[in-house]
Amino acid sequence: MLTTLTRAQFEEACRRYVDAHPGDRCSEVKAYPSGWCWHEHSYVPGLGYLSRTVILPRPSGVEASGSEELGDPTAVDDEATAPVPPEQYTCRQYVVYSPTFQVPTLYFTLHDPSGSPMPLDAIVESALFRRHALPSPGGNAFALTLPESSLALLSQGDHPTLGTPSWYFHPCHTSEAVSEILAESNDAKSGDELLRWMEVWFMVLSNVVDFFAGSQ
Repeated sequence: MLTTLTRAQFEEACRRYVDAHPGDRCSEVKAYPSGWCWHEHSYVPGLGYLSRTVILPRPSGVEASGSEELGDPTAVDDEATAPVPPEQYTCRQYVVYSPTFQVPTLYFTLHDPSGSPMPLDAIVESALFRRHALPSPGGNAFALTLPESSLALLSQGDHPTLGTPSWYFHPCHTSEAVSEILAESNDAKSGDELLRWMEVWFMVLSNVVDFFAGSQ
C-alpha cells in the first residue's frame, strides 16, 4: 500500500483521476469532484498540476455591492426593473505536489467580483468550506491555526509552479489520513491504486472543503 507518492506517481495519479472523473459525471455510488485539467509547466518538466475554476456565491457576512441591488420597481424599462444577477466570486483551485511531504496539496485563490483577493475572515465564511468546519481566524489575516495545534492549517504561500500568491492547506497529516482509509478499503482493483489514492485524498479534503459548491 502506498503511503506517499513520488512526483511521477502523483502525475500519473492525477492523469488517471481526470480520465476517470471527466466533466460533471458522477458515480452511482460515490461522487468525486470533477472539472479538473492537467497542466504542464511551460518549460520546466516535473512541475505539472491540476486546476479548475469554480464560481461561488457571495460569502456570508460580506455586504453586497450596489451591482446586486434590484432595479427601480416603478420604472417602465424592463431592463431597469429586472433583478441583476447575484455577485460572483471566482475560486481557482489547484492540486500540486509537495516534495517535502510527498503528497498532493490543495492551493486556491478567492477573488470578489472586482478581482480583489478576499480576506481570510471572508474566505473562512465562504461556500468553499463546509459550515463550521474551520475556526475563526481570530484576527490573524495570514494563517489559520487550530486551537490544539501550533502548526497552521491554512496559510498563504506562492503557487509552486505559477509563483502566484495563494492559500494552501498544510499537508503534514495527509499521508496518515489517506493511508488509514486505504488500509480499510477493499475496493481498489489491481492497477487502480494511484487512482484510488487521489479519490481518497479528495474524500479526506471534502471533510472541510465543499468541492461541489458553486458552479464551473
